[in-house]
Amino acid sequence: MTFTMLALSRSLADYLAPSLPNVSFYADPNQQGTASRALFLRQTNARITSQVGGRFLRRLGLDLVYLEQLNSVDAETRLQAAADVLDQRMETFPYSSGEERPVLLRTYERHWEITDSTLHYKFDLQLWLTYKEDAVLMQSIQELNMEVI
Repeated sequence: MTFTMLALSRSLADYLAPSLPNVSFYADPNQQGTASRALFLRQTNARITSQVGGRFLRRLGLDLVYLEQLNSVDAETRLQAAADVLDQRMETFPYSSGEERPVLLRTYERHWEITDSTLHYKFDLQLWLTYKEDAVLMQSIQELNMEVI
């Protein structure tokens, strides 16, 4: 299975849509044409650690940014309600790259804060990944055409 940020955004949007009705989900922060109730996915940091066997551990810091209509009377209450929904739903979620059936990803270090009428729901992912090899690693000696000079 291939891991991409676009597939991660799509997987989160599909998973959270039933719990957050009438919320528009964007893969990146958007400046123009943003709906009044919007959710953005931002990558805040990444750490990579090599492991044995060609594998590596990729730790991603992510931030779900939730926006409500500015200057509304109950905006703070809605932001807290959205944080409660995310607390209930974000321990694990299904990820699919579109190639295979979904796998569950677990989140770590979840926390949220409301600043400037914006909810920031932050969490980490720990992904065990391998590089996909495109090169032919071995050939038979008959296929190897080299000249000795």
